[in-house]
Parts: sequence; C-alpha cells; structure tokens
Amino acid sequence: MNKNKLTKNSSNPPVALFVFNRYDDLPETIGCLKANNISTLYVFADGPRNDDDMIGVTKVRKLIDAIDWVKVEKVYQEKNKGLSESIQAGLNHVFKSHDSVVVVEDDVCIAPNFYEYMRQSLEFYKSNKQVAGITGLRYPFERSNLDEYEYDTFFAPRFSSWGWATWKDRWIDVELNSKKVTEYLKTTNVKFLESGEDIPHTIKAVENGQLSGCWDVYYLISMLKSNQVFVWPKYNMVRNTGIGTGSHASDEVIDWQLEWESRPNKPYNFPKTTQKNAIIVKDFLSFFITKNKKDKQLKKYLKSAVNKLGFDVVRKPKQIKQGDIDPKEYTTTLAPEEVPCQKETYYYALNNYVEDGDKVLDVGMGVGYGMNLLSIKAKEVCAVDVDKKAVEFCTKNVLGKNPKVKELKLYDGYTLPYKDNYFDVVTCVDVVEHVEDYDKFIDELLRVAKRAVVFGTPNRRPEYTNPDGTPTNYWHLREWSFEEFAKIASNHAKKVEWTFLDGPWEGPFKITHKVNKDTLVLLPALIKS
Repeated sequence: MNKNKLTKNSSNPPVALFVFNRYDDLPETIGCLKANNISTLYVFADGPRNDDDMIGVTKVRKLIDAIDWVKVEKVYQEKNKGLSESIQAGLNHVFKSHDSVVVVEDDVCIAPNFYEYMRQSLEFYKSNKQVAGITGLRYPFERSNLDEYEYDTFFAPRFSSWGWATWKDRWIDVELNSKKVTEYLKTTNVKFLESGEDIPHTIKAVENGQLSGCWDVYYLISMLKSNQVFVWPKYNMVRNTGIGTGSHASDEVIDWQLEWESRPNKPYNFPKTTQKNAIIVKDFLSFFITKNKKDKQLKKYLKSAVNKLGFDVVRKPKQIKQGDIDPKEYTTTLAPEEVPCQKETYYYALNNYVEDGDKVLDVGMGVGYGMNLLSIKAKEVCAVDVDKKAVEFCTKNVLGKNPKVKELKLYDGYTLPYKDNYFDVVTCVDVVEHVEDYDKFIDELLRVAKRAVVFGTPNRRPEYTNPDGTPTNYWHLREWSFEEFAKIASNHAKKVEWTFLDGPWEGPFKITHKVNKDTLVLLPALIKS
C-alpha cells in the first residue's frame, strides 16, 4: 500500500480507479484523469491469475507508480479477486474515510469536465435518498428532445458503471450477497422491464444462477427495490476503450460508439426533484428496444442483454428425456463428418502460423481431419481430446496412416500432459465454446505453445441463437461476439491477431479482417511474447 494515506474532503470526492493488466489502454485513462484536476486518487490493482498475467500486471503497476501529479493511495493485490470482488472491496475501503466516491475502470476515458460534473452532482443530490448514483455516460440515443430540455441531467431507473459516482449511505444499502439476491427475486413484483427491455432477461439469468459476480446487476436490483433512480447527463462525458463498436438492440447488427459531447460553457442546471421526464426516458429506453416487437416475447431481450452489457449467458443442464443423448455421452464420432468452416479454420492456421518443420498440437481432435491438414507443413502433429471415443476413432483411422501424426492422448480438458513451450503452435478449433472454465483452459494452451495459439470459435449470430440468449447448438455452453471474446483474449495475451471467417455454415467462405453481420467464425491468434 502507498505510504500516503488520503484524508477526507467532502467537497472534493476521491476517484477510485480499478486496474488489472490492460497496460495498453491505461495511459489514456490516466491522462484523462490528470486533465480533470482530481483531488485524490485511490488505485485498486487486481492480482494476476497466473504467470502469463504478470507481464501486464507489472507494466500496469509501473504506470501507476509513475503518477506524481496527485496524491495516490495504492492497494495492490497479490492474488486475483476478479472485477466484482475488487469493486466491492475497493469501495468499502474508500468509504472508511469518505462519504462519496467517483469510480473509473481502466478502460474508461473521461472528458475534461467529467470530474467537475460529478463533484457538483454529488453535492447537489447528497441528501436525496431517491438518487442511487450518478453516471457520466449518455448512450447515443436520439437527442432531439434533449436539445429542448432545460436541465443538464435527467433521471432513469437504470444503472451504469462506465464512469459513475455514489455515496456511502447508498452503497451500504446495496445487497451484494448472491443468495439473498436470488431469494428476493423469487418473491418480488418489481417491474424490471421499466429499466430496459434487456434487463428482465438479465434478471432471470441471475435468478437461475446463470450469472455470478455481477455486482452491477445487484446494484440495479437494489435501486429498483428502493424505487430509486440514476442521474444521467444531457451530454456524454465517457468513452469506453473496451468496446469501440457494439450492437444496438435490434434485429440488425450496427455499429455504435461513444464520443464526448460538447456542452455550453455555463453553470450546471440540475432538476431539484427526481421526477422522470417521460419523453426523454422514452427516447432513452428506445435504445434498448428491438424493431420487431411482434416477434417471440423473449427475442427482444437477446442482443442487448448479451452484447450491450457483456454478460456471459451459460446454458443450464438440459433435462434428459427418454430417447435423448445424455451430454456426457455425446461424441463427434456419432456422425463422423467434416465441418466446412472447421476445415477452413485449419487451412487458415496452416497457411498463416504453421511453418515447415513445426511441432503442432491440436486440442480437440474430433474425427481427425484437422491433424491431416496441419501435417501438410508440420514435421510432427500431436492431439488431445476429452472424448474417449474420438481418441479411439482417430487411433484407428489416422494414427499409423499419417506418419506425421505422432501421438493421440485422452486428457481431462484442462491439464495438458506436456512441458512448457513444447509445441511451436497450438490449434483449438470449435472447442472453447464447450469449456466451462475457459480462462483456465486458454492459459493451459498458452503454456505449452512456443509461438501462438490459434482459435476458431463461432461468432454469435442471431440465426444461431435462441431467444433466451443461449446458442441453438445445444452442445455449446456459450458463444461470444467479437467484442466479448476480444476482452477475454486480451486478458491472456498482450498481442492478439484477429481474422474473421464470413459466410453461411456450409460455405463458401471469405477471410476478412473486420467483423460484420456475415461473420461466422472468430479466428483470433494469441501470440506468445
């Protein structure tokens, strides 16, 4: 912890900055904080999950240690807590000495007027318990009615964590115990739909145990339970470097981004009562509404819940009926056929990452055609799979017939029976979407790779997604958008080379370098330093 202990000053709230290992974006975030002339800064740095995280974590802490333009109290964790626990512990720490706080994460860049807006808003609404918090974010919804609005803020029953602030007496009332939250959800009649059409789906996921570590959702539940509102600005003061582009809650995938908006140079005009402006709230909530409202009831929650908020929708175990295949008994050898997009992915890895004479590992061998393709250039190919029948199938049909295929092994899905950097390249095609602990899985692939790990995983497209947000392919635990998997990949490797496979499931395909509505497969290559 830093030597300088920060002292309380109610008129100038402290800023709490939460960081982990994203050192590329952090200088911009720090620069924005400096431009805001903040008074005090707390930095909560999460610890590494594994040895690979240490490079990023170390670089991040060097950037923090170099801050000399403001008093800083640093809390550096030795072990990884995860964002949700870090936020909770960090705010509890700040509130031991302060009555309010402004919160910024390492991928949020704030406009030069952000802190002054927060400072005045916190002071103005500090006695109004109907206000749960304040954000500097304005989603890019239609603003024509805002232009005619006399105040600088409006109220909406929705929470935002992208540059926000609150008070100690509101924070301590938030129920963060997941068991108590789920018990409350079973009996409440709160109308979560009034916070946006994506929210009921999210709440249902929490109730069903599909979401955990979601402190921000708990905050929303708490404020709605207490009939509170959030303060939103007329002009946007937040850019999120972690999203860049995203999806509007519609049946079409379109780009949207956040840009700072200029505000007239005049004193802030805050509404004294928390009465919601119906016209502006309607415009605000329309940002989360699908176009085809006559479609099936749940379809309207699909994209916004997963794409906008980034929640990980995980399929719950299916009730096995007579005649069904138990997931534990599923095997690719039931119908041993070549999948066109998988072959294309192997060709991509072969042509771009496998060099003549390489030693290559294929994780998730399936029926084995990927090994045969990789052996065109590789000197030696090995493969592993969790499916005993797949190993038996490939032992009979590939091993011994292809002299470059040297070894096939059954493994537990996480621990690879090889030394560090044993293979030049590791391929993993249509596997990670089946894995429960994908972070642990990815780290293990990187451990045994010397140069790169090449993934192929489905892009979440509407036609392959159920109304509840889960994949139509029952055997997939989850599928990701580019933005979501990019965040995951960047947490494991400082360099990720992105390519995309566009086209229908059966082909023909086109390799591209920009994700779009036709993208079928995400093809990230995680490069070892």
